[in-house]
Amino acid sequence: MIESFKFLAHHIRTCGEEHIRVISEEVDEYIDQLHGEYNTFLEQTKHIFPHSKDWEFLDRWKSLKVEELKEKWVEENRIAHPDDRLKIYGTLVEVEVLQRRAGRVSFLATVTDREKTAWRLSATMPELPALEQSYIIIGVRQDHPELGEIVEVFKMIPQSADTKERDR
Repeated sequence: MIESFKFLAHHIRTCGEEHIRVISEEVDEYIDQLHGEYNTFLEQTKHIFPHSKDWEFLDRWKSLKVEELKEKWVEENRIAHPDDRLKIYGTLVEVEVLQRRAGRVSFLATVTDREKTAWRLSATMPELPALEQSYIIIGVRQDHPELGEIVEVFKMIPQSADTKERDR
């Protein structure tokens, strides 16, 4: 896995993302590296992976068995504090412009999620979102003195048909 990660990072850096593809060793088009090419690759990429904290983690817990290592990895990487943010997958059904400023528009909106729950949103963005468009919305619940409970939007990402299927 480490070699695969290093190869991918090295390939992106030297060739660019547009030249990434997946091919199996079982396919005739697959060209295996010669030992010399592989050794050169290792030498050229030694700086990519070892800078991560993974080596320190493995060294610190080297006495653990593999299953214990996995548990320790989860324990050390768990985020300790709770997250107040919400993630809503919903369709924009209503938008009301509150204010237009140079390059920004503040608005209230209503989004209906998959369970048909209506959420009131408050956001400021460069442009108004499209009605009847599906979005992934990340925000936090707020009690507004005039509007009641709303979701203050941090991100509002349009969903394509592909991401809708993947997120189901």
